[in-house]
Amino acid sequence: MLILQILQFRSFLMIALLLFATAASSCAQEKPKRMIPGPSVKELVPESPNEKEDGISQIIFAQLFKPAPTEYKHVGTGALKNAPPLPTGYTLYKDRIYEVKTQAIITSAFNITVFNLPSAENEQEFKKLDILHLKYDLMSPAGKSWEDVTLFTENTDERIFHYIPKTKYDSLQPDFKSRRIAGISDEFGIFAVAFAPESEPGRAGPFPKVTLKATSSPEPVQAGEEVTHTLTFTNEGNSAAAEVNVKEVLIQLEYVSATSNQGICQQKGANNIIVCHLGVLPGGTSATITIVARSRAELIREDTMPIVTDIEVVFKQTSTDFVDERGQMFSQFTTTVVKKKEPRNNRLNK
Repeated sequence: MLILQILQFRSFLMIALLLFATAASSCAQEKPKRMIPGPSVKELVPESPNEKEDGISQIIFAQLFKPAPTEYKHVGTGALKNAPPLPTGYTLYKDRIYEVKTQAIITSAFNITVFNLPSAENEQEFKKLDILHLKYDLMSPAGKSWEDVTLFTENTDERIFHYIPKTKYDSLQPDFKSRRIAGISDEFGIFAVAFAPESEPGRAGPFPKVTLKATSSPEPVQAGEEVTHTLTFTNEGNSAAAEVNVKEVLIQLEYVSATSNQGICQQKGANNIIVCHLGVLPGGTSATITIVARSRAELIREDTMPIVTDIEVVFKQTSTDFVDERGQMFSQFTTTVVKKKEPRNNRLNK
């Protein structure tokens, strides 16, 4: 009898634990909250605001073409499963990660998301907080990367004042008294509240020195024939370049193939954009990309036509650094296309 009672108690305990785990899981999976129009159609506020809890308190569309439902929710670190690591020196603030989704059609890059953080205990702590945004990034091996979008007067793009009054913009600077901080971004998606590093990372020690030599062969090439672009990257510095990524945009040339002696190359979409992720390039070493394209005869209107190809290169000191001006390179080179000469007999017959 005693054994039966023990078994019944254990069964009851297991059921109770299961119910508790299910309840906890449902709490963790916060349901999306709706935003409703605020003072103007472009300004949205929570349907049921709670000023005592951390969360999103306002969304401002810079230029709204078509209103539609907009939702947000706290998603926590689970949303970062497939995301790249946070930028160098940044650490998450109390699991404060949010997702914003909208069906509205917006036509400007200056959209503002405002966060209330009553949990910030003191002004010193609050001043260290930044808003990070996970954006789509064609040049990143992960397909996305973090950007610091914190709204500060020092990093203002003056174009924003075509859409948002300056007085409104200035009122959204980080403010400890109201525990308010805002981010400005061209799209929505995932936002993380994080502590910024004490000092700017990536500025200590020697920086990689990557150079590019680009050639086109044959030069010139006949219309309708294949041409080979050879891109050679050399790190002339002493320190390794991390995450070397390259983009070539083909204009009036049709993509055939792309290979490299390290990393991978891929054609992106149907726009003749080729992106190569070369990985690490140690000091004193080189990497080569070979891109084969075909000149499109139907687009060659002149006997001799120069075609300019754009190259963009980004690299870092460490893979989690932001890309800065030292790690960006923009270059161009020319492929000359000539019309095929018709045989003499064909010209006479005409």
